[in-house]
Amino acid sequence: MLIDASLLPRPPQRVMAGVVHLPGFLGMDTQAALVEQARLIARSVAGTPVAMRRPAVGNGQMKAYLMSLGWFWATNPYRLVKKVDGYPVPPVPENFQEIADDVLRAAREVDAQVGESIAVETALVNYYPPGAGMGMHVDSEERADNPVVSLSIGDEIVFRIEGEDVLLMSGDALVFGGPARRARHGVMGARGGTGPQGTGLTEGRINITMRQVE
Repeated sequence: MLIDASLLPRPPQRVMAGVVHLPGFLGMDTQAALVEQARLIARSVAGTPVAMRRPAVGNGQMKAYLMSLGWFWATNPYRLVKKVDGYPVPPVPENFQEIADDVLRAAREVDAQVGESIAVETALVNYYPPGAGMGMHVDSEERADNPVVSLSIGDEIVFRIEGEDVLLMSGDALVFGGPARRARHGVMGARGGTGPQGTGLTEGRINITMRQVE
């Protein structure tokens, strides 16, 4: 008999030095509001060079759809830019900073090594269709060493960082900073049909990652 993971106790966890998992950090109302906010931004830039897209990486293409805020994450070669073909990148919404501050405050109570603060200068809103993941990589385009704040909404996914696996469920927050800021990490395929009702997503997963650039 399979056990529903959502019914098991899920306390805050120090995964490794500088990495903290905060299960169920976002309430359902906040998750739904973030999904709707992402949709509105995506619609506002649809059909432009800064629209949500599946980036080309090397000779292939990502399975996830990415939308850049604040700074645009360009590929081939990797770099951060403020405009694409004259189109400005959508700004980071003001509420992202408040959420990041709250997440970091809670994470520091679990492991102070995550870092003190972050000025949210850029954010990626990634949509993972069922089965889609992202290969192992290092977030190295930002010059700042401030922590990364990550939010998960929708289907479950396994986050892997330096050989450690963490099951991320809808509403979870995760922080990596300090000694883990440049750690290799990635996500396995989103588990279709595992997201709760009420987020505004019928399938797949949205991941919001917030970073400081300068």
